[in-house]
Amino acid sequence: MRALYEIDQDILDCVDLETGEILDTEKLDALQMEREAKLEGVALWVKDLKAEAAAVKEEADKLNARKKALDNKIEGLKNWLLYALGGEKLKTPRCSVYQTHSTRLSVADEAELINAIETLDDPERFLRFRTPELKKDEIKKAMKDGWTFIGASIEETESVVIK
Repeated sequence: MRALYEIDQDILDCVDLETGEILDTEKLDALQMEREAKLEGVALWVKDLKAEAAAVKEEADKLNARKKALDNKIEGLKNWLLYALGGEKLKTPRCSVYQTHSTRLSVADEAELINAIETLDDPERFLRFRTPELKKDEIKKAMKDGWTFIGASIEETESVVIK
């Protein structure tokens, strides 16, 4: 199958570039049909890839749901083991089960704790400050309403729609 650029060049060769006169009408019609078939083939390929991507996403969602169910089952079984062992250890040639003790921080009201920490001399020791993130949709709306922002502009783009 010929490349699209070759077909486009052959179409140009059918036209006198100075006068715009068509030199070979039948050849031009055949080339236009060949070009259209090539473009249609690429568009159909894009549609197939979109369908495959959707199927992959659907399968990934199913696998994530199965993983979550398995993780929940694991936690339930581990909790049952802790209850059944009652603090004892189990050691067999195939497994070893025992209970460990650890600590974790429990925060009842995060906002209240943050406010209290912000009053300290060194709040950076206990708080992580993230860099601000732009709300691009809001900035774009404001610019359409007449606002201007240094370093920001609305650009026109083109995209292909294939249905």
